[in-house]
Amino acid sequence: MKYRLSILFCIFLALPSIGQEIKVRAKLDTTQILIGDQVNLWFTLEHPEGLKVDFPATGDSLAGKVEVLSASKPDTISKVNRIWRLRQRLVLTSFDTGFYVIPPFTFRYHENNDSARTEALPLQVYGMPVDTTKGITDIKMPYEIKVTFSEILPYILVGLLLVAIIVMYIRYMQKRRKVLETAEKPAPPQIPAHLIALEQLDELVREKLWQQGKIKLFYSKLTDIIRQYIELRFGVPAMEETTEDIIRDFTREGHIKEGIRKELKVLLELADLVKFAKWHPVAEENEASQQSAYDFILRTKPVINLRKPVEEPQETTIKEDEK
Repeated sequence: MKYRLSILFCIFLALPSIGQEIKVRAKLDTTQILIGDQVNLWFTLEHPEGLKVDFPATGDSLAGKVEVLSASKPDTISKVNRIWRLRQRLVLTSFDTGFYVIPPFTFRYHENNDSARTEALPLQVYGMPVDTTKGITDIKMPYEIKVTFSEILPYILVGLLLVAIIVMYIRYMQKRRKVLETAEKPAPPQIPAHLIALEQLDELVREKLWQQGKIKLFYSKLTDIIRQYIELRFGVPAMEETTEDIIRDFTREGHIKEGIRKELKVLLELADLVKFAKWHPVAEENEASQQSAYDFILRTKPVINLRKPVEEPQETTIKEDEK
């Protein structure tokens, strides 16, 4: 019983200190705006680590005619000495002139059902100044501006340049496609392609490149093994093609099933991100890529049919004396 009372007494002593460490504040960028202009309202909250505090729910309007256009999510600014500092921004506007008082905002936190309030904020909305000495005037029609040839010329030149680039690219791709089609297919090796690829994968695993931080080298060697296996196994020039070209060739020729093709595409695209976009995958992704390479080779290796046709027994003549 004494032990429980001491715990309750310590908690009671800790509660005021927690409340004292909580600080809330609401601030406007400016207290004077023109009608229709926008102003930022900033909420700032400081609270100790481990305490959950709810930001106030503002709704669509404040002080009657001050509208809330948007509200960002609370964002952490800093953490110093186990004190969290958070901030939230509201974008306000008003389409009615006048002086408005934005009421205080309440921050509620879960422990002991307590809360903290900000101060009220003044906001003056001014109208546009009108010169009443000129009276009512007609609306001016928009001016017509003539477009000269010198102004159009840069767009014409850019368009012609783009057309020339597209034509040259199409011709290059057609020539490259012809070279790939006429290229001699690699002769099948004496050792099956899947055995070569599996041995290379085992060597890559033993090198432990990604464990040493050599992520790019690991994915370069991994994709080279897969591309070489594809060339030897299916006759697709994968070493010279992009990931998109390889998947398109597999889709057109129907070499592998759709599920295997999708897994291969995920593996090659992740490798492209690492090699060309400086992507840093986590350890689980590296292990999954390694296992995906093994699975692709094992699921696409040639199936050897060991079953031989059963020969029909031949009729034999048994001699009478043998009976």
